[in-house]
Amino acid sequence: MIVIGLTGGIGSGKTTVGAMLKELGAAFIDADKVGHRLLREDHDLKWAIVAAFGEGILDADDAIDRRKLARIVFCDTAALETLNAITHPAISQAVSEEVAEFRSQGYKVAVVEAALLIEAGWMRQTDVIWLTAAPPEVVLDRLVNKMGYTEAEARARIACQTSNEVRRRYASAVIDTDLPMADLRHRVEELWRALKS
Repeated sequence: MIVIGLTGGIGSGKTTVGAMLKELGAAFIDADKVGHRLLREDHDLKWAIVAAFGEGILDADDAIDRRKLARIVFCDTAALETLNAITHPAISQAVSEEVAEFRSQGYKVAVVEAALLIEAGWMRQTDVIWLTAAPPEVVLDRLVNKMGYTEAEARARIACQTSNEVRRRYASAVIDTDLPMADLRHRVEELWRALKS
């Protein structure tokens, strides 16, 4: 089984490309969703995060409020490193287990979508890395007009990310998502065929 690491910044088109890969028959793992599930289900992980950041991150039901936590770690390198040191090993383990399960089911291709694939060091779990990218003004427009951020919030999110220049160093393929949908689908199908040949 070939494992594709699908990565890219916020608003870069990962979700769109991921949907196309699912349609082509790939098994699919969204690392963000794995992380969200673990926050709900892994009590040791939850309380390790609470110990690091305080009970103020809990909601009325004693669950971690991801928005509150995000406000603490957003653009705070030390806080983010603390959070990542707690969560990344658990997410990595859960993703590895899902990959193994898909392999046992006979899938030929699995996709691990993770915005922080490179930063978390999860490249070792993949065979190829596909990077989704779009020009900064296109990403800004997507964040404001499709995702509901203010322009200031969008610019701050973009500024706090790893740059595409850094991500490109690790990428086996770069997928420009600033294309008409038919052209983007053609590009994804082209890479898919090359992968399987």
